[in-house]
Amino acid sequence: MSQPEKLYHKMAHRAGVAFSVTNPLIDHWLGSWNHSNPLLDIGCGNCHNSLVAINNGARVYATEIDEGSLQLLQQAHHDKAELLSFHLAKLPDNMPLPDHYFSGVLCSEVFHFLNHEETLAAIQQLRRLLIPGGKVVLTCGCEDSQMFKKVNLKGIKVAQRKKHPDRLDPVDDILSLIDQALDHYEPDPKARELRDLAYSIMPRSYFNFFNPDQLAHAFSDAGFSIDLVTTGPALHYPALEHGDHDQVRLVAGKL
Repeated sequence: MSQPEKLYHKMAHRAGVAFSVTNPLIDHWLGSWNHSNPLLDIGCGNCHNSLVAINNGARVYATEIDEGSLQLLQQAHHDKAELLSFHLAKLPDNMPLPDHYFSGVLCSEVFHFLNHEETLAAIQQLRRLLIPGGKVVLTCGCEDSQMFKKVNLKGIKVAQRKKHPDRLDPVDDILSLIDQALDHYEPDPKARELRDLAYSIMPRSYFNFFNPDQLAHAFSDAGFSIDLVTTGPALHYPALEHGDHDQVRLVAGKL
């Protein structure tokens, strides 16, 4: 079993998958800490990024959507309670956290599990949670994902935008699309293993692959300035083919 697959099996839970890697925009998140208001790590997974932040002196609220996973995190890091607290929360409709409280929010690999309405509502939640001038640091799936080029994912997304230019709609039946993509890699024996792994951990039947400019526009419309919008690799995913544009990376400031 490859190392990425081992990480999947080790960290998979109902909330999705957590990765033992540092978010590529971690410096932006750490830089948003104002030494007064805490940082927020939405979908903290195995808490790797939160630990980096507290090791730099920041106070961090870390959230997950699965109560069992949250209890395990609390037990594992009970000695860090002075700087690190854990909270059950789920974007966009269950975020029991105070208004205008956080100087920076990290949201790693969460948005691609949201549909259009949930994405817009989640952006509004992020705005509610941040102090004026606070930063959102976000990574999520990109429509230019290398693994899905052979099944014309980009064409599917372009057709969606042509029909509904203002919508951020996901791709329905993502598991079927994964099957189609993996067919191109046969007779690689790992193709079916990866398919079975995806079936076991995918929390929903759809998946949102974003266009970076369209996502940035949604943040801008919601009252954010865009500090950074780009794409990059997402090597923590156990895909059979990786590219330089698998992941959307965005940093936005609350106006």
